[in-house]
Amino acid sequence: MSTLSFQKLAFALLYFCFLWAVVNGVSIGSSIDHDNASKNQHLQTRRPGFLLPNSSSNFKTHECQSFETTFSDPSDVSHSDKVSSSTPFVAISPTGSYSIVEGSGLELYLDRPEGKIHRKDKVNDKVAEGATINSTFVFLHGKVTMELSAPKIPGAVTAAILIGSDSRDEIDVELLGGDPHHWQTNVFAYTHADKEPLWGVFGEVEDYSKKSNEIDEIHSYTIDWNESRIVWSVDGVVARTLEKEDTEKNGGFHFPSHLSRIQLGIWDASNPAGTSEWAKGPIDWDKVPKRTKAIFKSIKLECPNN
Repeated sequence: MSTLSFQKLAFALLYFCFLWAVVNGVSIGSSIDHDNASKNQHLQTRRPGFLLPNSSSNFKTHECQSFETTFSDPSDVSHSDKVSSSTPFVAISPTGSYSIVEGSGLELYLDRPEGKIHRKDKVNDKVAEGATINSTFVFLHGKVTMELSAPKIPGAVTAAILIGSDSRDEIDVELLGGDPHHWQTNVFAYTHADKEPLWGVFGEVEDYSKKSNEIDEIHSYTIDWNESRIVWSVDGVVARTLEKEDTEKNGGFHFPSHLSRIQLGIWDASNPAGTSEWAKGPIDWDKVPKRTKAIFKSIKLECPNN
């Protein structure tokens, strides 16, 4: 085989792998130039979802089924190689990146990277791998309420989102450790007319009902999603409503409309530069604990018409 033919074959294989990863939501890293994020404070590295096997009857039927947990049972979360039909959540991060603690709930950890960490131009050369937990069930529309707290560490981001099981749709709640008096909302929904992802176009910074509230306290965050609008609330108080008609851009609606699952996570936004700037980073590991954590006390899914 000639060198040119081999290169064409290699490229074709790589392209096929890329398409497979996008369709299945596997994390493949970001190829976007995030250094342009200085133009938009909401621009950020995304944490793509993870397509699970048909490990629950809900996944097979696609019917929304009401669900509630306080993470008091260790079997609520399994690792990706031990998923059973009764497991509501699965960890797609390394073993030891999470635990269920009696009296606390689900703890997601972000551990300091090994070795020396060098900082230059407001980024770290090493990024910690935090915990990511996905629901094994999917649904189309519903009201999800999540009780959680997040660390007040600049550069650390805690996320509670609805992410497409077979698409790139997202509905986000994100807590930035560098902005402890606010929380952020966002949506992503790709259309073929988009030449690049619309990072931050539909993002907002939200206030708490009380100005003294901070992200390291337990608060109740709600995403209420139907076919025409999304409502975000905190502690029972509506913070934002986004109508589908207000998401039109490039000739299409950027409104999530595909089956989604719940994804919980904590991640290090210390690199690249645009992401670090958005997250008020990078993390200064010389001044913070080697392990930091986000705590999820409960998750509740209410289905439409229930």
